[in-house]
Amino acid sequence: MGKVQILAVLTMDGCLSSELYDKAHQDLCLDRCGLDEIRKKALYRVTPDYSISMLHEWRKDGTNIRYLAEATLDTADYINGLLRMHAVDEIILYTVPFISGSGRHFFKSALPEQHWTLSSLKSYSNGVCRIIYILDKKAR
Repeated sequence: MGKVQILAVLTMDGCLSSELYDKAHQDLCLDRCGLDEIRKKALYRVTPDYSISMLHEWRKDGTNIRYLAEATLDTADYINGLLRMHAVDEIILYTVPFISGSGRHFFKSALPEQHWTLSSLKSYSNGVCRIIYILDKKAR
């Protein structure tokens, strides 16, 4: 079964750090935190050009293909739509050690209740944390 993953780099207050990404990438050396490995493991990079119905079909195709949707200012609404339509299997969150104070929050209101199970937790020496959650399909 195919897997739809979300990858998001967030500040401690839950804002997308994409506005600060270049600075954070340099200062925190995010390239050493496994982001590139996650991107390489995904066969497809999912963008708003992909319909949610296409993703549902691809998830059922019996393969282990990974579809990765990376959170940016341009994709945040689309990804929240994926969450509303129950089209996400795994959420990979990187938290960078600063508070934005006035950024754009990634998770929007009106998301459906879903239960997620912690799959992995890793902290890096630069203060960045990676948390991976998988959808708890039994709790639906």
